[in-house]
Amino acid sequence: MTSLMITNIKESCDREFDLITAKFLNGSGYASRKVKPLDRRSLLVLESATAKREMEEIGVLCGDQFIRLKARKNHGLAVGDAITFDGVP
Repeated sequence: MTSLMITNIKESCDREFDLITAKFLNGSGYASRKVKPLDRRSLLVLESATAKREMEEIGVLCGDQFIRLKARKNHGLAVGDAITFDGVP
């Protein structure tokens, strides 16, 4: 199981989905937060990368590992939420 933190949520151009950025957590400082599991049926992973430069507009620093997700509007997530991602079976 992988833990991530939501750093940015932006409405997609078709307005039916949100584009979510989440960076991978190393476990420090987030153990006390309530972690929300993701419903794999309501999202699509668009990109997974390591930031080669700071991308302040999406909350990612140089060296951060992050993913970009496309999620249905009713996802219930907010910037700062800790989430878990089990991957695809």
